[in-house]
Amino acid sequence: MRSTLARLLLALAVVAAASADAAAVRLKDVGYVDGVRPNQLIGYGLVVGLDGTGDSERTAFTPQSLEAMLSRLGVRIEKKQLLLRNIAAVMVTAELPAFAKPGVPIDVTVSSIGDARSLAGGTLLMTPLLGADGETYGTAQGPLKVGSEAEQESGRRYKRPKLNVGRIPGGGSVEREVAVQLGQDGVVRFLLTRPDFQTAQNVADALNGLQPTLAADTGATAPTGAPASVTGPTGAGGAAPEPMAKLLDSGTIEITVPEAWEERIPAFVARIEGLDVKADGLARVVVNGRTGTVVLGGQVRLSEAAIAYEGMTIEITPPARPAAPNAAAGGAAAAAPAQPDEKPAGLQVLAPGATLAEVVAGLNALGVSAQELVDILEALDAAGALHAKLEVQ
Repeated sequence: MRSTLARLLLALAVVAAASADAAAVRLKDVGYVDGVRPNQLIGYGLVVGLDGTGDSERTAFTPQSLEAMLSRLGVRIEKKQLLLRNIAAVMVTAELPAFAKPGVPIDVTVSSIGDARSLAGGTLLMTPLLGADGETYGTAQGPLKVGSEAEQESGRRYKRPKLNVGRIPGGGSVEREVAVQLGQDGVVRFLLTRPDFQTAQNVADALNGLQPTLAADTGATAPTGAPASVTGPTGAGGAAPEPMAKLLDSGTIEITVPEAWEERIPAFVARIEGLDVKADGLARVVVNGRTGTVVLGGQVRLSEAAIAYEGMTIEITPPARPAAPNAAAGGAAAAAPAQPDEKPAGLQVLAPGATLAEVVAGLNALGVSAQELVDILEALDAAGALHAKLEVQ
């Protein structure tokens, strides 16, 4: 939409907005209890049954692995007698959920590490899955879903199917449980996924607001996330009890378990993890220059700025001026719309408080390309008018 006119009007409703209130989310959606987390597993194995698309003789470790495996099964054979094109060496990865018991199935991902052209039609032989400590926590085996089959299940489509990576849904089995101890010494630590002092303070305040209810409740009657009563047990001499939640740092909240819940720590965690809290964080703008995707945080704001780009002059209509109070309407001031003949001339200034979402929406409506949008956002950031962390991918 570039022309010699070089003046494009963005009809944006610019408002002098203050920072938007942080969104209310569940406690479980902003973090996790210390120790309750998944663990990564890894293993080395062989995929067999390939239709001539496996590793070639240049992959030296594949025949060594096959020879060692056959030797354990009581079969002795020389490496030079092996035909490898139906075999591929692979790395197997999986995630061990917290509290997973032996026998629980888990999904595994299988990736070629040799020069195999495709893993389609292959079957993974039994592979031990090791943790970071080198101990075996699971095993994996089964036929692979590769290419169109895996894409169909994941809901994603690629121009060129990924044939060197496959999945085995439920192909792994847990063999050893990772011990997790909750509430040692009557204390539970809650860790934020994205550490932030304001979010941590909001979490502590929400938990302390629920403290009177927790202290008097067995957990069987009040609904999760119910507002705390304004009255509750007090300390000696009528003093308020010590707050059960306190900040240790921007990502850690230490929670002292109330006496009524000390014998039921899992129930206590279930009771608090549905509590609504306000999540805060650094304002961010994430831009993908290849696809033109722009993701804006709700806290993003712009200072006073003017935008001109390669012959384009972007004019922003100023905020509507408040009209005089209308006595018939009870004295309330009504916004007077801008007059059609009031057209600003030349490069216009963007009013403070305008949201970047409005600017981007207007630019996209004008057909600005993805790279042009990235250039404009980078220029706003360099000028100090963009109050957010700009991440260009």
